[in-house]
Amino acid sequence: MIKGEKIRLDIHNILYTIFKSNKNLKSTSIEKIINKHKQEDISFLNNVILNSMRYHIHVEKIINSHIKKKLRDHEKILLLSSITQIVFLNFKEYAVINCSVEIAKKFKIYHGLINATLKKISRNKNYLKNTKINFSDLPLWFRSETKYFSENERDKFIKSIIQEPHLHIVFKSEKKLFNCKEKVIKTSDLSGFLESKTNITNINSFKNGDWWVQDFSSFFPIYNLPTKKKYKKILDTCAAPGGKAFQILSKGINITLNDINKNKIKILESNLKRLNFQTEILNKDFTKFRFKEKYDCIIIDAPCSAIGTIRKNPEIFFKMEGPNFNELIKVQEKMLDNASQLLNKGGLILYMVCSFLRRETESQINNFLKKKTDFKLYNFKLEKQNSNYDKLIKDNFMITLPDNIMKQNIDGYFAAYLEKIK
Repeated sequence: MIKGEKIRLDIHNILYTIFKSNKNLKSTSIEKIINKHKQEDISFLNNVILNSMRYHIHVEKIINSHIKKKLRDHEKILLLSSITQIVFLNFKEYAVINCSVEIAKKFKIYHGLINATLKKISRNKNYLKNTKINFSDLPLWFRSETKYFSENERDKFIKSIIQEPHLHIVFKSEKKLFNCKEKVIKTSDLSGFLESKTNITNINSFKNGDWWVQDFSSFFPIYNLPTKKKYKKILDTCAAPGGKAFQILSKGINITLNDINKNKIKILESNLKRLNFQTEILNKDFTKFRFKEKYDCIIIDAPCSAIGTIRKNPEIFFKMEGPNFNELIKVQEKMLDNASQLLNKGGLILYMVCSFLRRETESQINNFLKKKTDFKLYNFKLEKQNSNYDKLIKDNFMITLPDNIMKQNIDGYFAAYLEKIK
């Protein structure tokens, strides 16, 4: 086996599994393959896999301009990762081509075609780097869900697809942020973007439990939670991996954590231990949650298409199947309905999704308010004035496409505060 072939074979198998089996990159079976590699190889592996998925629409255009015959899935996936490495990651052509030819032989793919195509693409890589995609090239399910997009929104979203996310971190206190030795672009008195790209597990302040990773879009609705309300009892219905709950716990407020997924609860428990937080954890299906206890605030970070996280989860467009919207909408509705029954008068439901699609966001809330006349939409105004964040608020909602603040990338997101008035 030639140098680099084994890791590229694993890359091929992972991409093939995601494409054919509708798996996520963080699924257990795929993480097992990744974690058997050394740390330096994991960085290489993640770089190629993530960018192969980010650029797959661009690469399909390149393939179609060079090959007219219909490709089998293994041929397509092999060319996808190889072209990404040569054209968009600027890896050494001979290493990529040699490994790709050997992998082709293993899958009984016509290696002569792979060799000739990649050599031709290598000669033209500087020109091919400029390959552009249009909104019409995106998956049909997404275009159907975004017919209302303006031209500007289409252009903005297209540009976001190939961008890498930036790392946003949240501190337990202002003092922890002040004492942090790493360079941080502050987004609040408790948070900011980490300037350097580094393995966070090697940072002492992370190991000491001073902060956690949380995208700014997820952080903002809790940070902006209306201060006029008193929150003695809070329930986080889909708590893992814990970012929103940690924001509450760092203020010394009582919160009960729930998550339906046992594996995610293990991650939640590990994070709580590192941060030295303690609280009650439940493992329930919130759509069937039946307790007499009432709460002052219920946080619903509901299952959704997750399209707002396309930068860090590019498999959303890469997988053969799109999201099951009918199932997702039903779950969101059930969670909202159940929360409405477990909330004290004057309390708030914080409904959040890492999506900007209308039927998971505005339409979902408007339908809830039509059915629940004892609720109203609470004003989503900036509790702490910062003009950088004005663009995130529209019609009393927080809603944004994948965007940037302070030249740093943030997820697409939606949040609404719902007040029980009767």
